[in-house]
Amino acid sequence: MSSPKPVRTVLTIVMDALVLLAIAETVRLVVQFFGALANSAWGKAIIALTNPITIPFGIESIKTPYGGSFEVNAALTVVAFLLVEWVLSIVRSRS
Repeated sequence: MSSPKPVRTVLTIVMDALVLLAIAETVRLVVQFFGALANSAWGKAIIALTNPITIPFGIESIKTPYGGSFEVNAALTVVAFLLVEWVLSIVRSRS
C-alpha cells in the first residue's frame, strides 16, 4: 500500500475546512431567520463569528414573518463554499 500524496492530504484538509465553514454559515442562516434567536446572546455570538467569512455580494436581506431575515449573502456564501469544495474534490480524485 502506497502512502497518500501530500497534495491529496492538503486538498482533503481544505475541503474539510470548506464544509465546516458552510455548516457555520448555515447555522448563521437559521439564527438570523428567526429574530428571537438572532437577538439572544449566543445568536449574536454566532453572527459575530461568521461575519468575517460571509462574502458581501451586496444583496439585501429579506424580512421573514418570524422577526428575522433571510440573509441572501450568507446563502450565496454557502453555495460558493460547497461549489469550491466540489471542484476541489474533482481535482483531488484526479491527482
